[in-house]
Amino acid sequence: MKNLLIIGFATLSLAACQSNKTAVEPETLPKDIALKPDNNLSQQQDKEKLTQLIKEIETMATAQTCTNASDWKFTAIGSKPCGGPSSYIAYPAQLEETILPKIQNFTELQSAFNKKYGLISDCAMVMPPTGIVCENGKAVLVGANTATSQVQ
Repeated sequence: MKNLLIIGFATLSLAACQSNKTAVEPETLPKDIALKPDNNLSQQQDKEKLTQLIKEIETMATAQTCTNASDWKFTAIGSKPCGGPSSYIAYPAQLEETILPKIQNFTELQSAFNKKYGLISDCAMVMPPTGIVCENGKAVLVGANTATSQVQ
């Protein structure tokens, strides 16, 4: 009798496991929303807009030759997914009224992009530079405890 009960439970267990395997087919499983082609296309288009805007800002910032560091300023640019700026950029002081709105727009767009696509980052704080020097006609940001960072 004892053996009959063990065989009965084993049979029921195998039948239960087998019925679950056939009930779930790959076609009925939910698809990852990130794999949808239109979502990837949308993200790529948004990324291209950001790339185009940052190139425009960098072109403006580097259009003038740096001969006197006091004629230059720097500001935070971009937005890390955890918050805070992604970097800093040097620009000619005379372009401040033109370039700062573009930088602010880029930063806001990058922040929205990060939220929209659920991006993550290292969350490390990017420290502001301590100053600017001119090297070979280009403005170079000088960090507090780092080497120089050239704006290209």
